[in-house]
Amino acid sequence: MRAIKLLQRDPAKPSLRERFALMKAKAAGLAAETSQGRRAMLAGSMAAALPLPALAASTPPGAREAEFLALAPDLLPLIRRVGPAQAEAGRLFDAGDTAAGEHPGWISDDTSAAEAWGVKAKATRDANGYDEAWALANTLSIALARLADPYINEPMQTLPGIMLKAALADLGEWWSESALADVSRLAAEHFGLPAPEPFFQELVEAGVEPDDEDEGNDESDSPAS
Repeated sequence: MRAIKLLQRDPAKPSLRERFALMKAKAAGLAAETSQGRRAMLAGSMAAALPLPALAASTPPGAREAEFLALAPDLLPLIRRVGPAQAEAGRLFDAGDTAAGEHPGWISDDTSAAEAWGVKAKATRDANGYDEAWALANTLSIALARLADPYINEPMQTLPGIMLKAALADLGEWWSESALADVSRLAAEHFGLPAPEPFFQELVEAGVEPDDEDEGNDESDSPAS
């Protein structure tokens, strides 16, 4: 299948392989724990740094933040679906590895065993619905990114705006980073501390790149290998 790279981040752009490594970890219940820890840290930072109820009541959102918040009815249904869709695709991808058994490795010059392993794993994925699951996760992620990405670098002044950013963590860790940057900025303003560096994340939606077809036809370079 042709691998579709959803997002690229500069200067350290995550590869499709890295995105699938995260997806596999989520399916195993690992990234969920990490993500919950990060979100708990974010929530704790909010609670400790600012009297948020008073701040939220006294600080109205700017025009751009209001636009972002107005997207919530469109964003939330996608947010609720994208994480489970990614996890399901990761689970089905893992099923291919499990069916193929332990990878024989690439140590020797004879790659036939490793190639046979890849064929067996791919055959399982072809039969278990992995392609369809990955396509659904792709579709949801792209739809979500197209709506949300224009606001990634927009400083949010209110708790609802920051929370909506944090809720987009399954789309990319930079959303958690952006939300935390907003908390840090508001904390600095509230306590008279030096202003932190402005948050900036360059996101580029990418189509199929020239080497994607080769990657899709080479199981040894599969996203989660």
